[in-house]
Amino acid sequence: MAISTVGASGLNSAVSQIGKNLVPNGAMTVQQKGNPATGIGADNVKGLVDMFKFDRNASPQARYTITRETSSGPTGFPNWLKVDVTTAESAVAAGETQGITHNIEAQNLQGLLYGTAGAKAVTLSFYFMSPKTGTHCVALFGTDGSRSFIREFTIASADTWEKFEITFPGDASGTINSDTGDGLRIQWPIICGTTFQASADGWASGQDYATSNQQNLADNTANNIGLAGVQLEVGSVATDFEHEPVSVTLAKCQRYLWVVPTANGDYISMGLVNGSTATLNLLPLPVTMRAVPSLVLSAETHFGCIEIGVATRATTALSLDGASSEQLAMMQATVSSSGMAQGEATVLSSASASATMALTAEL
Repeated sequence: MAISTVGASGLNSAVSQIGKNLVPNGAMTVQQKGNPATGIGADNVKGLVDMFKFDRNASPQARYTITRETSSGPTGFPNWLKVDVTTAESAVAAGETQGITHNIEAQNLQGLLYGTAGAKAVTLSFYFMSPKTGTHCVALFGTDGSRSFIREFTIASADTWEKFEITFPGDASGTINSDTGDGLRIQWPIICGTTFQASADGWASGQDYATSNQQNLADNTANNIGLAGVQLEVGSVATDFEHEPVSVTLAKCQRYLWVVPTANGDYISMGLVNGSTATLNLLPLPVTMRAVPSLVLSAETHFGCIEIGVATRATTALSLDGASSEQLAMMQATVSSSGMAQGEATVLSSASASATMALTAEL
């Protein structure tokens, strides 16, 4: 079983299009949303840092504050994901799971040749810090074929960064569709009930997260968990982490999420008046997104439309027009007062210090 522990001081096919590391933002340099609220645990939460999310099944009682830290990480990785247990859960029900996941787009994985005799192995390397010594698990889940492979790894020293290199064999019986959906998911369980437990070291049908040996990492409010420096690469040998310019990582992340700059008074997009209380605003996207995005706003009333020579009219409704695409967001706004002139130029702007706008096509 290809697992090794390395000291913390150690450091174009569809696959090659995204570089050696199949995990965008593995160094956790991009965090467009900022740290999420406390009390995480009852629902799935995307964007802890870009491309990483909190996942759960059933109704676990454990709660967490999850933040991106920018110091005290392992050597070479100042940014890391910290999971702080704020409500403990000592008895985990059968159907309960909670953990950190990373989803990888299917069409970027076609070079792995899953479902063929030539299916390729991949090697996962990461730094992990746990409040407990002993057995922990990480799983690879093939979404299209609903198959999973669990590996165990052993923490030797609590509350200390340790590096792990874990190889998963290719899945000759699996499937990864050539599409923009979820192809593979990496799962680091925090808790895992018996419904989602299985044996290690073999591909099997179903969505399983851990073996019965997995430690309960949520059983004490003193527990803190850390994850950093995640890399998944083709082959059975872990190589040096692929550091890249932040601008490159940001562009990769914006395929799935773009948080639009919305400081109070910022101009967001140009448009035209297409009704006495309506405007159509065009916002080119910085990269081609994975799918036609959804619009997520702090509130529709946090924005305004400026017609030339006329005071800003507050928006009462703001939504994506059906003609939007993966390259262009077309936003239809309704304003609070009538009298705009058909065909006049207009600007959509932020009108509140609390305004936020995001376009999301996250996996």
